[in-house]
Amino acid sequence: MDYDICIIGGGPAGYLAGIRASQLGAKAAVVEMDELGGVCTNRGCIPTKALLEVSAPILFQEKWTDMGLGITCSLDLKAAMSRMNDIVTYIKSGIGALLDSNRVEVIKGRAQFIDRYTIKISGRQAVSAKFILIATGSIPSLPDIEGIRQEGIFSSDGIFTMHDVPERVAIIGGGAIGIEYATILKSFGAKKVVIVELMDRLLPLMDSDISFYEKDLMGKLGIDVILSHKVSSASASRKGIKLGLEPSSGTRAGNVTSVDVDRAFVVTGRKPNTAGLGLEAVGVSTTKDWVDVNRAMRTSVDNVYAAGDINGIKLLAHAAFHQGMIAVENMLGQNKVFEPLLVPSVVYSKPPVAQVGMDEKSAQKAGMEVRTGIFDLANSPMALVHGEPAGFIKILSDKKYGLVLGASIAGESAYELVSLFTAGMAGEITIDELRRAVFAHPSFSEGIAESAWAADRLSHHTLKKGTL
Repeated sequence: MDYDICIIGGGPAGYLAGIRASQLGAKAAVVEMDELGGVCTNRGCIPTKALLEVSAPILFQEKWTDMGLGITCSLDLKAAMSRMNDIVTYIKSGIGALLDSNRVEVIKGRAQFIDRYTIKISGRQAVSAKFILIATGSIPSLPDIEGIRQEGIFSSDGIFTMHDVPERVAIIGGGAIGIEYATILKSFGAKKVVIVELMDRLLPLMDSDISFYEKDLMGKLGIDVILSHKVSSASASRKGIKLGLEPSSGTRAGNVTSVDVDRAFVVTGRKPNTAGLGLEAVGVSTTKDWVDVNRAMRTSVDNVYAAGDINGIKLLAHAAFHQGMIAVENMLGQNKVFEPLLVPSVVYSKPPVAQVGMDEKSAQKAGMEVRTGIFDLANSPMALVHGEPAGFIKILSDKKYGLVLGASIAGESAYELVSLFTAGMAGEITIDELRRAVFAHPSFSEGIAESAWAADRLSHHTLKKGTL
């Protein structure tokens, strides 16, 4: 065998799997047909956050005025895009350096299975390995809509190559990407931004309180939201793009039949990047092209594993990191499993929202008795100091033992606070243990203890009902 482990794909799952394999003493190679870092580094998490960071001071000008600061921001789009590209290049080169320092060989080319132990790279070089990890990720999926492939209509990748900001723009899809793109474009100067969402709320896979918070936040930013509608057609002319709308299945007739914009971004979902891999040749089981795996990341073929977006469990970079490591550790004799409930979901709106574990709906569906504690950030001194009093910290716990089952956070530092809950849940923390912890004051994190006390209506910094 040429290698102990051969990894197809150099994104979050693949490159971290290569590093972990080296740490455990295995000879590993990463085969990448495009750029190291995958979608996350090149066309996803990193460039999006770079643009959102530019949007923040623009959106916060009113807050700064309240603080006594006379600051006015103006956007230099070319400079912002250049900075974004510089960050991507730096991180990408860093990934290459990490793999090199861990003696993981990087092979450029497209991989295709010959048999369960052998892959051909770009039709020329064949390499063999005891174990093979599929980590080819996902690609944008455009819905079956008449006219959707016309000029001026882009996938989620389109925002990273824009040279100007459209005056009127539609975002098709009200998930995390849709909200982040709408925030960027509105802050960058688009006069009309509209989100069209098929379901009856934004972020339909997250806690309903987070959905309501985001709907209100979009309204405050001047972003229009059309819920319970689907785009049924698209047509382009000199005047722009007309999107035909109709109510989604099971909803009442809507009063919005079309939207006129200059540009549209389709962010309704992704599909697995399996084309050309030759999975059928080795008998790797798939469901709608997503590679089937168990919690150990093993496929239907004993020595073949799959990690990251390709298996469809959690299309998040941080989930891919863990899955890649778990796959390699199991290849080398360990016994690790992936725990989806410990993977936080974050939307980097301004302010952000985050969630981990169960929400009330999923807990009730599982037949669990729960208690909920909510702490309003309007009662947080640090939130007031930051000028961000809107939002909440919500904790869900088992009614009998107080075991923390999940948390939802809306407001400043949500993406940092959710990690405290994630770490606690990994150690099976209870609300009583959270109450015993001493959090710094003032801080956003002290709201975690307050939410734990609020589970029994004992939050110390919340007015009792009926007292005022």
